[in-house]
Amino acid sequence: MNEMTERLAGWIITTCLFGLLPVIARAFVWTLFNSGVEPIAISDLVAFGLVIHSANIGEISRSSISDTWKTVLIGLAVVFIVLYALLLFTTIASDGDMNHEALLRATIWLSVGSFILGLSVVAFSVPKKLTESAA
Repeated sequence: MNEMTERLAGWIITTCLFGLLPVIARAFVWTLFNSGVEPIAISDLVAFGLVIHSANIGEISRSSISDTWKTVLIGLAVVFIVLYALLLFTTIASDGDMNHEALLRATIWLSVGSFILGLSVVAFSVPKKLTESAA
């Protein structure tokens, strides 16, 4: 396995699976008991997105990409985190008048976008230690 394949596999196993723990646990409980537990919840996907973007910020700050791209990517991660916070606040503060299905669909699409962005950050950012040893 080459370096990038190892980094991607490590990212998927550690970051993604850790971020998906609430989703996996809820699905497990839903299949066993099916007693009023929703198969997927907005809060579980928000947790996934927050884990992905906090890992992105760490990965970006350790990479050798230009400062301009670091600023853009970290800013994008912060925008995603703010969107997740707004979604979470909306679900917590709702009084039943919200369109739950629309919020769930939006959160699913946001999570897919987070996964793709996180995957691209890991795939295309080269850690500083690799570029320093090559020089």
